[in-house]
Amino acid sequence: MALVVDCHMHLLEPDWNPRDITQGMSQSWARQVRWFDPPKSDPAYLERAHDQAWDGTGVQAVARMDDAGVDVSVMMPMDHGLLLGEEGVIPIAEKNRLCAQAARSHPGRLYTFCGVDPRRPDALAILTRAVDEWGAIGLKLYPPNGFYPSDEVVYPLYRFCAERDIPVLLHQGHSAGRQKSKFAHPVHVDAAAADFPGLKLVLGHSGRFETWSDEALSVAIYKTNVHLDLSLWQHWISPDELVRKIVWMRDRIGPDRILFGSDMAGIEVSLTLRQWVHEFRMLPEWAKQLGYRIPGSEIDLILGENARRVYHIPAPPAAGGQAAT
Repeated sequence: MALVVDCHMHLLEPDWNPRDITQGMSQSWARQVRWFDPPKSDPAYLERAHDQAWDGTGVQAVARMDDAGVDVSVMMPMDHGLLLGEEGVIPIAEKNRLCAQAARSHPGRLYTFCGVDPRRPDALAILTRAVDEWGAIGLKLYPPNGFYPSDEVVYPLYRFCAERDIPVLLHQGHSAGRQKSKFAHPVHVDAAAADFPGLKLVLGHSGRFETWSDEALSVAIYKTNVHLDLSLWQHWISPDELVRKIVWMRDRIGPDRILFGSDMAGIEVSLTLRQWVHEFRMLPEWAKQLGYRIPGSEIDLILGENARRVYHIPAPPAAGGQAAT
């Protein structure tokens, strides 16, 4: 069976993010998952689940991958310190080093990007060290913390990544609490894609299914260095909608710029990772029932081959898990 790559996931530890990173999330939690299991629609579920999600070594993540039939997962460290405060939080460079250490503990299974706020005076130095010394394979940016992807302050990082042929993944779509969603509207990636045509840009969450996915697709149609990541969609989308959306995207940008992802961080909001992989495996059959055609070869691209190519994952490792059924 073809390689499965989760192109966008997270590891959590208590001192890796500001204390109020979940501010606003618990209040919206019930609305996001109200059609799933009643315990998960309890706003307090998020807080309880966080206490069980600490996994700085990646052991739990790899066990979840094994169960789901996921061969490779790529961590996306996030730098929220400048907006939310850094009291009680380890320095962002150390967070990136620890993510890289977790990846080295699971060779061929876990990889990591470098997450850094481009407004930090030493942002480029942190990125350079993460890539050259710690083995980071990309850059993760979180614009809702207060910058646009097209701001000049980001360009030195883009320049570095373009020169090294390193991909950049940007959170796109709405965010909770004090983070401002306007900075993550996909249209603001268009200028960066134009100024760095050789840079591989990945729109995290494709702008989010429930909000700006059409805008994300419109950017990708005209900027062929832009890729679409489907993480978080499992919280909102039905099988029929998933079929139609995949066909809509594929027919406009091709199947080679769509990437499977989960955004999971040890907290199963709606579908489990195993269930989310299974839904993609079922797409050819579901498409046939709806009068569409999605070949299995295209699912192989979306589930793994596209991320392997874009992220330069060195070589397909031996599959570590059992295929989901």
